[in-house]
Amino acid sequence: MHYVADLHVHSHYSRATSSDLNLEALYQWASIKGIDVVGTGDFTHPQWFRELQEKLLPDGTGFYKLKNTPTQQFKSQAREVRFCLTTEISSIYKDEDKVRKNHTLLYAPDLDTVAKINARLATIGNLAADGRPILGLPARDLLEIVLEVSDRAYLIPAHVWTPWFSTLGSKSGYDSIEACFKDLTGYIFALETGLSSDPAMNRRLSALDRYTMVSSSDAHSPQKLGREANRFDTALTYDAMFEALKTQKGFLGTIEFFPEEGKYHMDGHRSCGVCFDPNTTQQHKGLCPTCGKPLTIGVLHRVETLADRKQPQKPKHAADFEYIIPLPEIIAEIKGVGANSKAVQKQFQHIIALFGNEFALLREAPIADIHRHLGPIYAAAISRLRNHLVAPSPGYDGLYGSIHVFQPGELKKLTGQLYWFEAPTAPAQQRVQQAHAITQASRKPAKASMSLNTAQCTIQRRTQGATLVKAGPGTGKTHTLVQWISSCLAQTKADPARFLAITFTNRAAAELKARLTKLLGEQASSIQVSTFHATAYQMLLERYPTMQTVYDAEDRRLTLHLLFPELTETACHRLSQ
Repeated sequence: MHYVADLHVHSHYSRATSSDLNLEALYQWASIKGIDVVGTGDFTHPQWFRELQEKLLPDGTGFYKLKNTPTQQFKSQAREVRFCLTTEISSIYKDEDKVRKNHTLLYAPDLDTVAKINARLATIGNLAADGRPILGLPARDLLEIVLEVSDRAYLIPAHVWTPWFSTLGSKSGYDSIEACFKDLTGYIFALETGLSSDPAMNRRLSALDRYTMVSSSDAHSPQKLGREANRFDTALTYDAMFEALKTQKGFLGTIEFFPEEGKYHMDGHRSCGVCFDPNTTQQHKGLCPTCGKPLTIGVLHRVETLADRKQPQKPKHAADFEYIIPLPEIIAEIKGVGANSKAVQKQFQHIIALFGNEFALLREAPIADIHRHLGPIYAAAISRLRNHLVAPSPGYDGLYGSIHVFQPGELKKLTGQLYWFEAPTAPAQQRVQQAHAITQASRKPAKASMSLNTAQCTIQRRTQGATLVKAGPGTGKTHTLVQWISSCLAQTKADPARFLAITFTNRAAAELKARLTKLLGEQASSIQVSTFHATAYQMLLERYPTMQTVYDAEDRRLTLHLLFPELTETACHRLSQ
């Protein structure tokens, strides 16, 4: 069966977590999000372990269910949520004359196994000090203890790229999985990508090809469940789930944050407001230009450092992944308020009541249904999300980034007249240029042409503002346009998907696309090339997915009323004739 699992969460006994993080809240929010299996988190903490013993019952599959399930807020969301016994361990120790700080995830098939693991770890450190205990135990030795306790207990390295606490982190990690786990590396079968990376970034390291890439929320409050999760098609049992992770058969892939939203994606210095991409960091020799202290090297830079591939290369056996933006963030952007505001909470509840759960809306609901129930703005937002048409402001040095589906001021225009021909504001352009930095870093720079004359070179260099080209037939307008696009890509580092070239005929569009492909290679596949009419029609469909081709006067009248709601019925009727 198909199901979704979030396998990295915490309890209210962990530091910096919500007091609402109890089993009942985890159950309710898993149901609201659309999660079938959720981790318990923190099974090493004595008091939390007692709560697990008191409130959970084994269901015979290696998972657990609540003895007393809370009342569901929405009938449409009702689902039988199961718990998987999980915890996170912080290991701080010295290895090869360097202090290492690793976070790892442990999984157990039953409470008896948990009790045995806890008994072993209690001799090493104080398990009651924190839901995520800090132990002076090498990650390799922790894995050995887990293996000795049970052959059905597992260890997965957590958020492997995070600078401060991870297996491959820039501050206290290793340069390889083998260096960390040594002779027991063969027992590591999966890696958690973390919020600041995605599977594609990890696939730039051939050494990681054999590992399954998993993602979970690392939730510190129940509302944060499901910001990342895992998808399966197996029997709903503990053993079947982990067999899928070990063999990648039955593992369907992950649901991901856009990595730019993670709080360690880029390099930076939070206290000085400095955020750099890897190239800029190298230009500053790794130092903050404001205070002179070392920058925190982010996940993107660390991947660049260890990568042996210029571009991600997906292994044949590897599962796919998809991006989401948490629904409260989308609602907050549309309403122009904070994600925790009452207005967002009210709309969130309304949407869940309509669609059953959050994942159903973000991943599955037809755009036409979203348009019908929530209107064109939400339909456009979800359509852009699914097509990765977003503008990120990347996170750095512990500060979360943000993902926007609309440009500044665009929402006001979307409720009124068409906005497409207006130039984007400077902040929007900056965000677009920052979009998907890992993709940009792996792309080859555009090649410069040596066949342009003086006038054409002048045009090619004009990558800012508007440029009018007036020339007769056979003067090389198409050739110059191709070189101009290439120059823009090289100078601005903008996403090719943000480029649109319009021609008068389909034949001219095909010719332009062919030339771009010849010059730019794979980059050209993302550039939009079409006729004016085809582009306009596609834009209308994106904004109004249910709109069909206009057939007669009545269809024209309805379309005018849809596009220009401020017009009277009489005006729409007159214009449609």
